[in-house]
Amino acid sequence: MMLSLFGCGGAKFKVDYNGQKDSYTGAKDYYRSGEKVTVYYGFIATDTDYSFYLDGERINTGYDEKKGFVISFTMPDHDVTLVCESRNSMVYVPPIEPGTMLVDYYRATVATVGGDGYDEMVLSYYDETQASLDVYRLYEPDEKETCVSYLVPYEAVDRCYEAIDEEDFRSWEGRDDLTAITGAVIVCKFREGDGEYTRVSSENMPEDGQRSMGRIAAIMNEYRKEEYLK
Repeated sequence: MMLSLFGCGGAKFKVDYNGQKDSYTGAKDYYRSGEKVTVYYGFIATDTDYSFYLDGERINTGYDEKKGFVISFTMPDHDVTLVCESRNSMVYVPPIEPGTMLVDYYRATVATVGGDGYDEMVLSYYDETQASLDVYRLYEPDEKETCVSYLVPYEAVDRCYEAIDEEDFRSWEGRDDLTAITGAVIVCKFREGDGEYTRVSSENMPEDGQRSMGRIAAIMNEYRKEEYLK
């Protein structure tokens, strides 16, 4: 098998079509690094919008009247995943209002020697390219909450949702291996596509749940830069 992936033209790498290979015309499993890949997606409904992503990055597509969407890219030197996302364009999706909370990370300490208090970071919708990041802090004996606000690239939101998906937060509620920590409370809350919110916390989490929620905090902290200050 390994010999079949090498030759005078160099190594070949795999394209994973996310279970939809039969929907593409001209699709092959393997391509050489640097080779131009062109496939066609012809299963098109008139009331549906389509988007294509290569390893999570959106691809600009062309259109052929006989073959459908034209998806082209240069094969990198690693395996890739091609995903087609479709949405019924006849279904009304209400716009997100500026200031709508998207992702919230909250950590509070309780009954500790250093005093009780909390840190909270909130990503809210600003527009299609930017998000507001508000950082709150209150610890005794300060007794006054502080807030620092940033205007950050929308990629911060996208990265948080990628981590939410990878850590599978939505499955926590139904698991039977949940535990809790003492001395602190950590909460992550995020907005779903239907406008509802999902909440996970250290009061009911898997064994590695603290690390999982910590990924959200780490991503937000990366954008606490002077250049983004409001």
